[in-house]
Amino acid sequence: MRLRAKRSEPAMPRTVMGLWLRAFLLRDAQRRRELGAKLNGGRLGFNRDEAAVVHAACQLAVRRLWGSGYDVRDITAAVAFMREANLANDKTPPYGQLEMEAVIRSALGEADVDMTGIPRPLAYEIRIVVLGYAARMLGLSEPEAVRLVCEAEQIAFDHGSKPPLAVRP
Repeated sequence: MRLRAKRSEPAMPRTVMGLWLRAFLLRDAQRRRELGAKLNGGRLGFNRDEAAVVHAACQLAVRRLWGSGYDVRDITAAVAFMREANLANDKTPPYGQLEMEAVIRSALGEADVDMTGIPRPLAYEIRIVVLGYAARMLGLSEPEAVRLVCEAEQIAFDHGSKPPLAVRP
């Protein structure tokens, strides 16, 4: 007799930030707004534990996009593209070309990148922008986006962060 494997529900993010990132990557603006009100416990400001999930997701995405044998000129061109897109939409980001490049190169594992002049909340914002860009360039499907977010959550937990868990209905 052959046993049939139980069908398990697909993995879903388990943190508020993970669910927000899922909504962000899947372009679900309504869900992103709902979850955005719950980030940082519903308070304004920056939460390092939630930022750790964003940091890990950005690392996973840029490493998948550019790999280890990247050409720094590709990063410069990508950042110029992102900045031009913002300016074309009348958005002037509070960060410059060099800050964005530094965040990406750091996420790619370059050891000699100086991030000391970039405040953590600004690096957090840059990582979200870069994550969105990388996900679109990679053409992540919904299951791939969810896997990336779930892996990022696990990395954050493994490194000692405690992003707030989502309350399930």
